[in-house]
Amino acid sequence: MLDFAFGEAARRGATVRVVHGWTLPDPSVYAIVADPGIGEMAGSQVASALAELVRPWRRSYPDVQVIEGAVVGAAGVQLVEASKGADLVVVGRRRPPAPLGSHIGHVAHAVIHHCAAPVAVVPFG
Repeated sequence: MLDFAFGEAARRGATVRVVHGWTLPDPSVYAIVADPGIGEMAGSQVASALAELVRPWRRSYPDVQVIEGAVVGAAGVQLVEASKGADLVVVGRRRPPAPLGSHIGHVAHAVIHHCAAPVAVVPFG
């Protein structure tokens, strides 16, 4: 998926904006110590993981400008919000293990139906 996104950006002379939506675990399901800094710490870890994921693509496509963002909220909602002003939104989907059943997940579904830009759904895995 990232290969497709960076390749398209290189061809178009566009910027890649990598958005990762994340949420804290539901406190009713997980035992979480009440710590006001837990969200900040978790966000920092998510942002570091995102930077590590994107690093090889930055090296492979040095002329492509990249903006990374680990944002709090459901991924589908965050991607739809980030799509405003975009030329193209690239969203991944896992390859289904069986030929029957749903072939896209809830994130890709939300993006396809609510996005303000053209959407490319790229299978991976």
